[in-house]
Amino acid sequence: MIFVLIVMNFYYFSPAAFIAKNQGTVLDDNWYNALTWVNKNTEKCAVIATYWDPGHFITGIARRPVVFDGASQGDTIYSTDTKYSGLEPGEIVTEKYDNGIVQIIRKINEPYIVDYISKHYPQYSNGTERARIKDIAISLFTSNESLALKYLKDYRQAGCKEFYYIASSDLIGKSTWWTYFATWNPEGSEKPCSGELNKGSCYNYMTVGLGQARPAPSENAIVYTYPFGTQQAFLIYEVNSTRRAFLQQGSQIARVSNLMFFTQSQGLITTEEGAEVNGLLVQSPDKGSIIFMPPELQNSMFTRLMFFDGTGLQNFQLVNNWGGEVKLYKVTFPESS
Repeated sequence: MIFVLIVMNFYYFSPAAFIAKNQGTVLDDNWYNALTWVNKNTEKCAVIATYWDPGHFITGIARRPVVFDGASQGDTIYSTDTKYSGLEPGEIVTEKYDNGIVQIIRKINEPYIVDYISKHYPQYSNGTERARIKDIAISLFTSNESLALKYLKDYRQAGCKEFYYIASSDLIGKSTWWTYFATWNPEGSEKPCSGELNKGSCYNYMTVGLGQARPAPSENAIVYTYPFGTQQAFLIYEVNSTRRAFLQQGSQIARVSNLMFFTQSQGLITTEEGAEVNGLLVQSPDKGSIIFMPPELQNSMFTRLMFFDGTGLQNFQLVNNWGGEVKLYKVTFPESS
């Protein structure tokens, strides 16, 4: 028995304790403060729409219903009160968890599910798993605000006036997945991802740290180099108050079509007509990093919400921002929707 305990401690307990001790918290202060604010400042019936990852945190801390989370991509929705479910008493079954504070509202033979799938995804036959993840992914990926509203409107709670949308910085690194699901097609994609991901297209934000900043006296410039390969780098030439962006590959240099940078007073965007590289390069205010967005992402709803605070959007109003990591928008729908 002693030998067994020693083996268990060595192979199981000690590694688990080490991971638990050094992993850090899953939910940081920005998220906690955001969800606490939502709990205190929004209607209880207000749905919070975002990608599925923080769904459990939203229902557990903000006490608000979500479109879906990691455990409910099927016919289950999460709500804090059955009164806001929009269903008749005979159409629901409730299961309590989290000490009874949060309830799982399970739709039983709810006509909405059948009608919605047959209307939007007639080729699907396995329930709503793909429907929800595809709808939210489309709302992130599309550049058309009206289309985003079209896919969000069906998730409103009956009789509730409030609906919110979260854009968060973790979705920058997860763009491969939400662009894949947004473009998912059962017949296959025109631009399939690599490997087995051949049903959709994958697009990524490329984040690169500053390698060096050096003067170029012959051009009266400062050159900022952001390397991402042994012979590849983005270059930004700063001359007085103007900047230009380039992609260097070996000895070849190509112009980048759009560059966003920040001065002491504002953010500016410059455009290179006839540039060889299409996309948007964003240089951080401290010049310590850049993000390159391919043309498929540079005008997406997520880009506009995360990087431009919803500028130019009519139905997404920025309500609050926590450390640039979590941005909460109030969504309004046209009266006809």
